[in-house]
Amino acid sequence: MVERVDRTERLLNLVIALMAAPRALPRQAIRSQVPGYSQASTDSSFERMFERDKDELRSMGIPVETVIEDTGEVLGYRIRHESYAMQPLDLSLAERSALVVAAQVWGQAVVAPLAGTAVRKLEAVVGGAATWVPASLGGTVQLTSADAALLPMMQAIRTDRVVTFSYQTPAGDQPMPRTLSPWRLAVEDGHWRITGHDHDRQATRTFRLSRIVGIVTLTSEPRVPPSTEAAPNDGDDGSTPHRAVLRVRPGGAAALRRCAVRDPHRWTATEIEVELGTHEALVRAVCAAGTDAVVLSPPDLARAVRQRLKAFADEHSGEQS
Repeated sequence: MVERVDRTERLLNLVIALMAAPRALPRQAIRSQVPGYSQASTDSSFERMFERDKDELRSMGIPVETVIEDTGEVLGYRIRHESYAMQPLDLSLAERSALVVAAQVWGQAVVAPLAGTAVRKLEAVVGGAATWVPASLGGTVQLTSADAALLPMMQAIRTDRVVTFSYQTPAGDQPMPRTLSPWRLAVEDGHWRITGHDHDRQATRTFRLSRIVGIVTLTSEPRVPPSTEAAPNDGDDGSTPHRAVLRVRPGGAAALRRCAVRDPHRWTATEIEVELGTHEALVRAVCAAGTDAVVLSPPDLARAVRQRLKAFADEHSGEQS
């Protein structure tokens, strides 16, 4: 009995075989040697399977090369080691720690095996786990109930699907059902917020994830795509959206440009109007942009940004290089 091999494993087997072969691998050799292709019962089914896999690898940026003889005959396929092999890794301690924390978070999702495997492979290249993270980062990261909606919201954005959930507003007595086309996840003032098209109100709304009650359900309905002409973003969590007009450097301030409202030219404009859920979130976002952004209005935001940057400079002025 032939053991079944899923497509992801078959693709990985094909990459390994094409990189390891000393010369171009003919189709028949691929069919007989690469695990997964023996499942093809006929020549035509193998051809369709291989063509789909080859196109899939190329769409992911993997350089599958077709080797052709002078006569025009296809000799086979290969992946040049120098074109695809991983370059030497030189990760800082902070970068390693971030990867480990990310793997721990994803370890509670459906991609747990992939996250664990990725870290083990990186450990093999860079060094053992003991050298990866500082002692203060011991233990594991656990998602709290307030973060439970984060992973399904990420999946909904990635797969372009509508979600439904129950939401408890500060002024409401009971959670209310909501149907949302999610567009953007962001951390503002220490809280995860999801922005998208509210199907119940037919308007753009922002929801705080910690106020979602119960589970988030992914539907089969495709989401409404993000619109550059979206209506003002009203926070459904009781917070009043804050706006600012900024002058931005060409090619810079990408994070702020993503928050621009009603501006189809947000990525090329030198002056934009942005909106975030809180005043503090605006201050942090402008400070993070550094010299790429200058506040034109309101004046209180400009003062707050100057004070924050001055405090930061004063705090670090005594540090030795």
